Amino acid sequence: MTNSSRRRGISRRDFFEGAAAGLVLSVLDTRSGNGEQSQDATFRSDGFSLTMSVTRGGQTRLRSLQNPKSNFEWIRPGALIEPVWKAAKTPDQAWTARSSILDRAAKGDRFTVASQAGQIRANLALQAVSDSPVVELVTEFQNAGKTTYPSVTAFGPFRMALRDDIGPLRVHVVNRNKYGLESMPVAETIAVSGGHWNAPQYGGLIVLEAIQKREYLLVGIEWERDWHYRIVKDTSGSWLSVEVGDLIHNMAPNEKLAVPRVFIGLAAGDLEEAFLVARHYMQRHVFPEALKNWPWVDYDFWSTDGTGVEKALFGEVDFSVGLGVDLFCMDAAWYTGSSTKGTGDWGCGLGNYTDDRKKYPSGLAAISRRIHQAGMKFGLWVGPNIVDSRLVGSVIPQQWTAQVDGKDQTLHPGDWESAATQVCLGCRPYIEFLKQELTRIVRDFQLDWLKWDNSGIPGSPASGCNRTDHGHQAGDASYASLVGQYEIFQHLHQLFPNLVLEQCGYGSRLDYGLARTIRANWLSDASFPSDAVRRNALAAAYLYPSADNGAWIVVEDPDLLKDAGNSALLDTIFRSRMISLFGFGTINGQLKQRVSLFPEPVLAAARRNTALYKRYRHLLQHDCRRLLNPSDSADPLQAVQFTSPDGEEAVIVVFRGESTKDSVQLPLLGLQRERSYEVTFANDGSVTEKKGEELLSHGIAVSLPSRSISEIVLMKAR
Repeated sequence: MTNSSRRRGISRRDFFEGAAAGLVLSVLDTRSGNGEQSQDATFRSDGFSLTMSVTRGGQTRLRSLQNPKSNFEWIRPGALIEPVWKAAKTPDQAWTARSSILDRAAKGDRFTVASQAGQIRANLALQAVSDSPVVELVTEFQNAGKTTYPSVTAFGPFRMALRDDIGPLRVHVVNRNKYGLESMPVAETIAVSGGHWNAPQYGGLIVLEAIQKREYLLVGIEWERDWHYRIVKDTSGSWLSVEVGDLIHNMAPNEKLAVPRVFIGLAAGDLEEAFLVARHYMQRHVFPEALKNWPWVDYDFWSTDGTGVEKALFGEVDFSVGLGVDLFCMDAAWYTGSSTKGTGDWGCGLGNYTDDRKKYPSGLAAISRRIHQAGMKFGLWVGPNIVDSRLVGSVIPQQWTAQVDGKDQTLHPGDWESAATQVCLGCRPYIEFLKQELTRIVRDFQLDWLKWDNSGIPGSPASGCNRTDHGHQAGDASYASLVGQYEIFQHLHQLFPNLVLEQCGYGSRLDYGLARTIRANWLSDASFPSDAVRRNALAAAYLYPSADNGAWIVVEDPDLLKDAGNSALLDTIFRSRMISLFGFGTINGQLKQRVSLFPEPVLAAARRNTALYKRYRHLLQHDCRRLLNPSDSADPLQAVQFTSPDGEEAVIVVFRGESTKDSVQLPLLGLQRERSYEVTFANDGSVTEKKGEELLSHGIAVSLPSRSISEIVLMKAR
């Protein structure tokens, strides 16, 4: 029983100002009958309430994690909430709370709990964010002892107990190996992982559903790989935890280890709305600001041919202006020593950061000026994870290579001129080299876009470097290399805040750890068939805005030539890429693949669809709503809606696929009931006017008279 209490840390004015912003943090000091002092901190916003209790010299408990709209409670009240800390050679010890501090910062209120287990201290900071039912968690561990703490194998921000009578649970997560939303029932235990190097597994947003109540607990992890989300049932109940693992790290005295940032949010009702809660938080507080005319139409060009490359490039630059391209990006094989055999060998010369003057005698600085003078942006590709093995010992010091037991990690693609050697991104000198060289080429070549490729080649060596002369330890190279990569991205983003940083490569798909610095995700080199491209785009939209997820038109797509005489089918091929970051590309680095050589009917489709895309592309930054629930039917019809936040504009993109239906009545969302809308059907150019009330109440009918065709419907309030 509490015999005294006093409110601390929030004035009446602060309370109402916080309430107006959509979130309040209050802290209450209490003293129990046995003299124990504690603090109860409550984070409360529209749709979110979390209360934790910190007893100085005692333990930290989570009293409530609740949706205040429905009063649905997620956790076992009063159960411990503790950091995750695992070490192979040290027994587990209880965490004791040392202090708790309320900090009113410019970004939002922060409540920090310091606790200790043996010689390890943990600071867990909970950061309030306005206008989102979300709290951020930032955790740091420190060895406060005078001796090395051996064999740390995992660490994370929390382990907390779920309510005993919560009912059946299900986990929803995006699979990054074969893009798609997976739903998994929770039995006794469940574990979801970010995967390992070159094996992505799942994206870093996990949605836990209480099935009977349609309530959702969201956990987002700003880290690419080697994270683990677990629900484990033991004799004391079910426990939810998040941790980074798959390492062995010896922690020196006073050394600190930072845990990836994590956020927790709540939602109710529809699963898609639950994902949108996370997306809205990310867009307001994490993703960089969208740039003018975003998303840009991209032409990605590269060549390993031996002659005529610069002349062909200049021809494509001039051609691209008429096509409506915004960004001309030079992909691989631009660097000194690049391949001239026409085989697509992009490893030849890789590791050089000087331009290949044999292939491009004008130089990239002059090429950049020409592209900018043509009214386009200029981009460049880099692949820092591997280098041409012939450069090791000269351009790339031997000390920087990734080794296992003293042996360089190499791969030998059969059609390459040389082996490739993996370079360790946990190596401090290599990190500094990349920061210096990438900064230089951004400035020297006036780059608007930098494409970082994580070199996801089948059979690529694992990131398991166990050298001890890099600055990392023998057992923690994967963790250290990810820290190094993020450091480089942050460095570039701070220096060039308007530079588009693109992640590319099998190993780093849709990485939330890059979310604060990147604006583009390359989803897959498998850029056809169209139905697979659409599946990829719709799955990626659960995590990143559709405007940020790239897909190309490529000459390798057999449907381009097969359907060249059918303009409606050509439109579908293009529109399948136009629900995301759209462009054109040469996948295999050969001049014969350049876009200007496409058949004229394909080029006509390119011009009309690029112009159509630019009428609605700004809406792709906003919510992607699937208008047909694939779980309700096996029908292959697909329809998505993108709507401006104010409801003034919307676009609906519909694909019939192999459906037997020649028309569909689509429900619509997010429009203003009191407004009238000009409704334009792209296929026949017809324009009609409809009331918002009618559209929201009855939806809209879309005709699809033949299989595999598509339709785009644009709506604008009058």
